[in-house]
Amino acid sequence: MFSRGEKSGEAKVDQSKVEQSKTNQPKAEQTTATPNPAPAAQRSSSGTPSVINADLRVIGDLESAGDIQVDGVVEGDIRSRTVTVSPGANIKGSIQADTINISGTVNGQVEAPTINISKTAHMTGDVIHQILSIEAGANFGGNCRRLESVKAARAVQSAAQKGGVQGQSAGETAAAGKAARA
Repeated sequence: MFSRGEKSGEAKVDQSKVEQSKTNQPKAEQTTATPNPAPAAQRSSSGTPSVINADLRVIGDLESAGDIQVDGVVEGDIRSRTVTVSPGANIKGSIQADTINISGTVNGQVEAPTINISKTAHMTGDVIHQILSIEAGANFGGNCRRLESVKAARAVQSAAQKGGVQGQSAGETAAAGKAARA
């Protein structure tokens, strides 16, 4: 009933089989309902990413509960479940996600439990990770730090700023932060 077009890759419907199946059904069942498109929030969390096309330039921050694929230019920070930076894409800003896949250009800090930097990537900035994969040929300039040590240092710094670390001098607080990063 369905077949792939040889050149376009689009599915084609064999009309003779469709007509035959229509004649075999009672008249009341011949009406076909068109499915309602899912709301944007449901689409993004179902595995279909929100795409910034190659001809788009976004100035500002992006935030999504689902996945974001950048093919164009983003000047701002991105927060999402999964961020994919396609070859030819350019991001100037930080990225925070559960998974980050970089094949394009990123200038800024990236933070995720899992970060993959492909051989076509140009990454400039700090990488904060649990699992890091860098393919041979990738262009990377920056520092790599483990996510656990960064979170511990942030907790110590936050406690020190709130006065939660009592009885310690500034030097002792700095030493505690350094120990947490080790």
